[in-house]
Formats: sequence, C-alpha cells, structure tokens
Amino acid sequence: MKKLFLLLLVSGGVLSSFAQGPSANSSGNHKRKFAADSLLSRVVVDINLLGGALTNDYTIANTLGNYNNNISSISNVGKLSFKNGMSYGFDAQVGVFFGRKRAFGLGLGFMYLAQEGDAKLDKFHVEYQSTDVHNNTFRQLITANNEITENLKITNMNIPLVIKYKHRFSKRLGFTADLGALFNIQLKNKYTSDASFDYEAIYQLTGSGSDVTAHYDNSAVPNTAADMLYTKAEHTSKNPNESLQSYFDRVHNVAGMNVGLGVKPASNSGSVTYTTGSVGLLFQPSLNYFLSDNVALNIGGYYIYQPFSNDEKKGYMLTDKLGEYSSVLNTVKSANSQSYGLNLGVRIFVGKGRDSDHDGIADKDDRCPYVFGVLAHRGCPDTDGDGIADIDDDCPRIPGLAKFNGCPDSDGDGIPDKNDACPFQAGPESLKGCPDRDGDGIADKDDACPDKPGVARYKGCPDTDGDGIPDNEDKCPDVAGPADNHGCPPPPPPAPVDELKVTNPILFQMDKTIIQEVSMPVIELAVKMLNEDKDSYVIVDGYTDNTGTVAYNRGLSLRRAQAVKNKLKSMGINPRRVKIVGHGAANPAADNDTEEGKRKNRRAVMHLTLSE
Repeated sequence: MKKLFLLLLVSGGVLSSFAQGPSANSSGNHKRKFAADSLLSRVVVDINLLGGALTNDYTIANTLGNYNNNISSISNVGKLSFKNGMSYGFDAQVGVFFGRKRAFGLGLGFMYLAQEGDAKLDKFHVEYQSTDVHNNTFRQLITANNEITENLKITNMNIPLVIKYKHRFSKRLGFTADLGALFNIQLKNKYTSDASFDYEAIYQLTGSGSDVTAHYDNSAVPNTAADMLYTKAEHTSKNPNESLQSYFDRVHNVAGMNVGLGVKPASNSGSVTYTTGSVGLLFQPSLNYFLSDNVALNIGGYYIYQPFSNDEKKGYMLTDKLGEYSSVLNTVKSANSQSYGLNLGVRIFVGKGRDSDHDGIADKDDRCPYVFGVLAHRGCPDTDGDGIADIDDDCPRIPGLAKFNGCPDSDGDGIPDKNDACPFQAGPESLKGCPDRDGDGIADKDDACPDKPGVARYKGCPDTDGDGIPDNEDKCPDVAGPADNHGCPPPPPPAPVDELKVTNPILFQMDKTIIQEVSMPVIELAVKMLNEDKDSYVIVDGYTDNTGTVAYNRGLSLRRAQAVKNKLKSMGINPRRVKIVGHGAANPAADNDTEEGKRKNRRAVMHLTLSE
C-alpha cells in the first residue's frame, strides 16, 4: 500500500515537472499554438469514474467479558480481518481557478463509492455461564464451524474539498492534480453472513431425587462422572450408533436445551453504519487529453484514506441462543480504510476565456485586447522594440527612451526630438533644443550675430554702447551716441567732485553690464568707505529700462548689480559684504517714454550701511 502511494506521488511529480517545462512558441513575441491555461475558463466541471482496490484495517473491542463468567483460558472471540476489497464509483466536482495564470483553484463536489469485501472472523469459540428455559444454570459452549465470513456491500458517500492544480503543456496534453479533504456523510455496511455454529451444554448436578440442582461447571476439564454433558465428544464416545444431528435435535426439541449442530442464524443479513464519520484524504493526479479548449479527458489514478470510529455495542455477543446473530462489525472500534486505483473521466470548461487578438493573453488581462501583443506588455505591441508598449509610446515607430515616453533624443540635450526644433544639435529647452553659441538667449538659427551676444530686437547682434544702434551699424560701438551722429555721442561731462555720493547711479549702455569709466569715482568712494568701516556692507540694486520682457529685464538688472559686485571684489572688498538685488524695470528713475529717461533707468545704485 505504501509503495503504491509513493509511486502515485512520484509519478505525479514527474508529470508535473514535465508539464511545467517550456513549450514551443509559448513566450516572447511568438504566438502560442494552443490556448494556455490563462485563456481557459476559470470554472471547470470534473466527472470521473473510479475503480480499484479497497483495504480496511480493523481495531476491534475485546468482547469476551460480555460472556458471563467466561472461561478465558479456552475461549476465543476471534481475530477480524478484511479481504478481497474492491471499490468503484464516481465523483463530480465544480472547480474555480484563480490568478492570472489560473494554475491553482478550489474544488467542491460529491463522491459516491460502492465498495465490497469480506470481513472474516477466525477461531470463534466461547464457554461461559448461561441459563436455560427452565431457569437452570449451565455451561454454554458455542463454536463456529468455520471461519465466519460476512460479505460486505458498502455505501460510501463523501463531499470532497480540494486544492486543484492544472497545467496545459501542449495542444492535446495537460496535467491536473487534486489534493484535499474528504468529508464523509455516510458509510453503511450491508452484510450477508455464512456463519454456522455448534451449541453444546454441560450441566453440573448436585443432590438427588426432587432436590437435584444444576450448577455452573467452570473447570478447564469438565467432570465427566458428575456432569451431564450434551457435547459432540461425549455423545460420540457413548452413543456411537446415533447420529450427532439426531441426538442434538432430540435434546433441543424434547428437553429444551440450547444445543444444536451447524445452526445458521435466523437472519444472516443486516447493516451496520459507523456512528462517527471521518475527514479523510483524497489525492487524484490525472493526465488530460484535450478534445478541444472546452473538453478534456482525464486519465489517471486516485488514492483515498479514511479513518472511521464506532461505538462498541453494549453487552455485545456474536451469538447466545440458537438462531441469534450479531454482525462481527459491531465489535469494530475503528477502521482505517484505504482505496486506490484508476480514474477515467471528463473535464468540461464552462465557458471560454476570450482572446480577441489571438496573442495568447485573455482579453480581461490584455491592455490591448484587439491588437496582437506580447505578455511582457500585457498584450500590447512594441512596434519599435524599445521596451515601451505602443499604448504608452508617444513615438511608437522610433526607438526611444522611457523618460520621454518612448521618443528619441538624438542630440542628447534632454529634449525629445518631437519637441526639439534642432533635433541633431544640442541646445537648451528655453530655445526648443537649438544651440546658442554666444549665450544671448537667441538660437543660432535666428541670430544674425551667432558668435557675439546680442539682443532679440537686433536679431541677436549686440549694442555695446546701448544707444539703440546695433554694433554692426554703429561707428562708435563702445560709446553711446545719437543715430544722427552714427552712434557717436559727445563725451558726457564729468560729475562735480562735491556732488559725489555712494548712492549716485552707475549708468549702463543699452542691454550692457559694462561699468563705464565715468562711474568709477562712485565705486572708488564706496571702496574707501567700506575699508574705513570694516563692519559695514553694501546693497547693490540693479535696474533696466522697459525695453524687453519682464523676465529678461530682471535677469539683466541682476547681472548689472553683479557687475558692480565683481568690480568691488576686484578692488579688495570681501564679496560677502556685498548683496545684490535685481529689480528689472521697476522703480524707474525717469520716464521711459524718452531716450534720455531710458538712459537714466539703465543703472545700478549702491546703498552703504555703516556699523553703529
């Protein structure tokens, strides 16, 4: 039994290992040649025919004590065994599988087994104290003529609750296995007995005449001189000419003694139902042969183990009076039943998983159910092979990067080509990916002077002196002047010395951050005062006129304040003592409607804070 069970386990394991091996055309971008488990219906119905062997290991109660004042040294209630067991029937289960792969599930159903076999009791012989119809005490001897056989017809009904496993590994073949509990709802044993018994009696008589009294002789060897022996041995030795059967019939019929030879039970059939059901074990591996995606044949084996227990029948005696009989199963306290054999059945998939695009992925698990795709992208295609599903790829036909939703960045400037005006030249995002060699914020492709920083209104050309005339048209590009003088202005008068203040504005040319010589006295004064008071510090506010955008002007004003800070640093002032602020075109010093007003607004102003 153990070897067969081990063989079932090993064979199931080998089949399962084979079943889980990779199958052709079942992974990557290749289409399966069969519907995988994940595409089959979650709900299955299994109906199996079962047939095989049956064993029962009985544990019986010692019932000798139920025979009053028995002579244990020569009595034997026998040993019970089970032979010739067979089992056949069917089970039907409904299973539901879970998970994306649908490999494991739970099953619940009904199992009916018609079982049969022989319960055999050997060497039954008891001698004990009994009372006859005349209320006389005597010694009763009962012996079974042969080994008692009860032919059993067993009805075994159960509810299986199992864990189900399945794996389809080719178009035609698959493997399944059920393992779980078997809840017994009925085990009924119908028996037919071939039992026959010899009933003999011994009376020990004392007294004489009307005072004769019968007593129980419990000696191992009866006193043949003093006792009345109604036994086969006694009669054969003293009356060899009268048949035993005739003698025992006469004694029974005339004297009313409880004696007889070859007496069969008045009723040799009945039923015994165990009082306590069981929770057993069911293991059922099968190889599946698929007729279609909805129907498969099951061919495999099964193993069932069921423990049962029974309450001992109070005062049980196999037989006492002629014709009385109680089944040998009434002595059973527990029975360990095992059944194993073959199963043949059918598995029906209720419904079918839908795979509209035939990519081997069920529609419910397929993000792109109507487009052939791959499992790695949950059923969506990856046309350009960049590892990004087309559904998530903004550039599905060009390999790209995940951070750009599948679009390429050919020049590596961090801007995807589809948003890059110059996709093959690295440039900043502010210029849509186009380069700006002179750093003036104007893309080279739009810059008339790409190697010199300039301003947008002059197509990227500079206006060094800020006089509103681009350098390429300005005869005095480093000095501001009016247009009617070709950009060459008269030199500005120097500021009076007595009016020199730290807060005097430091003026700049249009769109420039170059400090002019005319402003150096103000800066030198600031340096002098900062050196005299080591705990003082200066705040530099930068400004612009209203030409240009707010963002550009703010940056330009900050660069002008930075130019003053750099100049102070170059003259020995610790830069930590200089703070800068860019205000853009805010707080104008003059009206921006005139060129003179704009000139005054292109400035930086220092505010010196002295220690107390």
